[in-house]
Amino acid sequence: MILDASVILKWFIEEKDTDKALKIRDDYVAGKIDIEIPDLLIYELANVLRYKQFTAEEIKSAVKSIFDMDFLIVTPTPLLIYTASKIALAQQITVYDATYVALADYFNAPLITADKKLYERTHKDYKVILLSNYE
Repeated sequence: MILDASVILKWFIEEKDTDKALKIRDDYVAGKIDIEIPDLLIYELANVLRYKQFTAEEIKSAVKSIFDMDFLIVTPTPLLIYTASKIALAQQITVYDATYVALADYFNAPLITADKKLYERTHKDYKVILLSNYE
């Protein structure tokens, strides 16, 4: 499964559906699921935490914990960026968001997101699941 920053952020900040985000984390730790993420997620997470008034040390700790989870972290390739660009144009979303969708499409895995706008624009054509609907 692919997770976007809106889901992983809930591991560090209590928000709506944090319980579901933590269940995904626990399922991964228990070996029940695989998780792949684009390297873009690391930057997005650090940036949001910065605006949530986390200190540099707290951001470092949060980012380190993501690396310590040993996810498959995918770096961009020309094909991934090309696919993300096509999706972005067709779905009227950012290339950043489309990167998660493209990765899910590549791995034939669902993308879990808490971003309702992203879900609304993509779920009919791709395997995109809104976190609040995650079981």
